[in-house]
Amino acid sequence: MTRFHIRPASEADDARILSLIRRTPQPGRLVLNFEREPAFFAGARVSCQQPDVWVAECGQGGDELAAVFNIGYRSLYINGAPQTVRYAHDLRIDPRYRGSLLLVRMFRRLRQMLQPGEWMQTVILADNEASLGTVGSGRAGLPTYYPAGDIDTSLLFAAPRGVRGRLRVAQASHQDLPAMQALLDEQGPRRQFFPCYQLQSMLSGDAYFAGIRPDSFWLAWSGRQLVGMAGLWDQKAFKQTRVLRYPPGTEWLRHGYNSWSRLLGGVHLPRRGGVLDYRSAHTVLVHDDDPAILRELLVPMVNQVRAQRAALVLAQFRDDPLSLALHGFRRQTLHSRHFLVSFDKDPRPSLSPTQLPYVEVARL
Repeated sequence: MTRFHIRPASEADDARILSLIRRTPQPGRLVLNFEREPAFFAGARVSCQQPDVWVAECGQGGDELAAVFNIGYRSLYINGAPQTVRYAHDLRIDPRYRGSLLLVRMFRRLRQMLQPGEWMQTVILADNEASLGTVGSGRAGLPTYYPAGDIDTSLLFAAPRGVRGRLRVAQASHQDLPAMQALLDEQGPRRQFFPCYQLQSMLSGDAYFAGIRPDSFWLAWSGRQLVGMAGLWDQKAFKQTRVLRYPPGTEWLRHGYNSWSRLLGGVHLPRRGGVLDYRSAHTVLVHDDDPAILRELLVPMVNQVRAQRAALVLAQFRDDPLSLALHGFRRQTLHSRHFLVSFDKDPRPSLSPTQLPYVEVARL
């Protein structure tokens, strides 16, 4: 029987964790790998304010890294009040140990770490059959995954023409930060799971905001009132989506697609081993959840990203009224499932049913 040692990770483990990630891509006809080059912990500090990374070792002297997972903390608005919530993600298991008792042992260790009644968030791609099968397996020692909404992630390639603007939409500057923080403080608590952001941390070099600048935000003004905001985040410096294999017989089509996308808008498809180029929308807030405001914000954002031959990525829960803002944009959509994970009772009844949920795609 293989013996595993499960322990907290440190930055001394970074190289081995990256090696494990490189050899554990997401299965499917289109084989992608979600990477964290050149330093795993740099990406971990963006997904969570306080990473809590664990590794499983095996072999003599623990010389083989069998698995890694992160259950770090984030400060979110829950029922309108700040609360620290864990986010379970970056689970990678070496193919040699899938189907073994390793997963059960990791969950047993997890149970020891969680406080009574504590729950976590996690998001699983809808076509990740292996992970979704584990969720519903009922296997002893595993927590319960309570379904808590479906998420649609849109890759926006081109904006509709002729959108009539009633607002002034412009990129932000340092002088706009007080108004931006005021909008966050007013509208953020209205959204379930919205991050508790202090924008001054962005200026102080906080790793949670790595690469974000004031001018990466777009603002919508009605007269002198700020009514909407959204940021663009290029995360390639610490987070990549690499294309390892196209569906059989289709790779040659990417050349024609790339020519077509230059004319009509679309993400550039790299050769095998290349990285997709996209910008993540983040901190998306509009007054009274008005889709018309978001629509006006997105038009110049998508146009800017299109000029860079990239795509804008925006995620929303499926019942979000702001999804109406996307009508007319040329896009593709990926589907995911959101769960609340607990070893104890169902946490969903404790959540206010009147608050719309929010997902920050840049931190998934």
